[in-house]
Order: sequence, then C-alpha cells, then structure tokens
Amino acid sequence: MRLFSTLPGELISVFKGLGNSADSINAKAHLLGAYPRSIVMKEDCSDIEIAITGDLENMVNNFVNSYKMLKEKNITSDGRYMLISNPYAKGDVIKLARARKDFTGGAGDIGSEIFCRGFSIDALAVSLNAIDFGNIVDHAGALFDIELRVLRSLRRHLFSEEPAYLFKASAYIARYGLSFDPITETLWKRALREKAFQALSKDEIKDQLEKIKKEKKGKEELNILKELMGA
Repeated sequence: MRLFSTLPGELISVFKGLGNSADSINAKAHLLGAYPRSIVMKEDCSDIEIAITGDLENMVNNFVNSYKMLKEKNITSDGRYMLISNPYAKGDVIKLARARKDFTGGAGDIGSEIFCRGFSIDALAVSLNAIDFGNIVDHAGALFDIELRVLRSLRRHLFSEEPAYLFKASAYIARYGLSFDPITETLWKRALREKAFQALSKDEIKDQLEKIKKEKKGKEELNILKELMGA
C-alpha cells in the first residue's frame, strides 16, 4: 500500500523535510497515530504527530532552521510534545515527541511506541527517513483491524489506568461504526461495572463531553455514553 500517494505535494515536502532533519542527526522519525489512520479511512485530519528515536530537541531545531517554507520559527511545548507550526495549514501544528519505551515514559523506538498507544487503529506508523520514506510499520495489526472495523485495546488495563479511553472508545464506535474485539469488550464491560470513569475529575469529564459535542456523530456518542455513565 502506498499510503502517501493521495497526499498533496506540500505535505509530502513537510514529511520529507522532517525525515531529512532526522537523518542529519542519525535519528529516526515516524508519522503515527491519527494521520496515518485518516489516510486509510479516507477522512480529513489535521492531527500530525511524529515520534522521534534520538535527540528530539536537536532534530526539531534542525528542521525549524533548515526548512525554507517554514515562516513561523517558534517552538513551544505542552509537556509531552514539542510543537511547531504547519507551514501549509495556518493555525495547525505538528507535534513531535520522543518514542516511548513504555506508556509511562522513557526513551524507546517506534516498536515500543506503537504498543504505548491505546487502540490498534491509532498505532499505524510510517517512516519519514530517506532510506525507507513512506514504508509502513504495523506491528499492532492496525491495517487488519481498520479493514474489519474492529476496536482493539493494546493494553489489558487501558480503561482502568486511563479512563478517558472509555470516552474515546465511544467516539470511535460512533464515528467509524466499529465493534469491539472480544477481549476489549470484556475489558470495557469490566471497566463499566467498576465505574472506572469516576476516577476522572468533573473538569476532565466536561472536557470529554465538549469534544463529543463537536463531533459529527455526537448524538450517537452521547447515547453510548449514557450506558457508560449508568444513565
């Protein structure tokens, strides 16, 4: 599958520029998460996330200083990610972070980062380095699950450790018409019985609900959440 074949040339240029900056410091750069999934599922997406194996700060500085089309040179951070502007989409940012060794942090590579994701459909990665630019990395079977429209958790304790994924699961089910794989369904029901969502603060729940209201299928997601919240 040629994942980048339908993308505009300007975006391909950005991805190649990021890969070249990684090459210049002997690092690895992979596009992963929402954007590769959106290409396969043919949906619009502005969420560009890059996982870096190597010196993140050096790589980002190299890109900002060498990519000629980048007008805004500011680099900001939200804690986990370094953020730079997308030169071809005003107001959008490119998020870059170190590849994690496990979901709690620590330096790793794209293989370990993939299994830090919550669901398999968010774990598809694409290499940006020149030697293998555009090559798909799919250790978690994301393409297979996307084809089958299956939502599969990559971590046994996902819903109890990060209950915000209860909301994310409902969003994906409504948005994409997914169904749970058997193990994930068992984990989901257990989290519901144990009311794992109660670990979230009122503000966190409010934020999740605000995100849902902005979705095209927000009403369907809210119906799923009524079951989740015991309404």
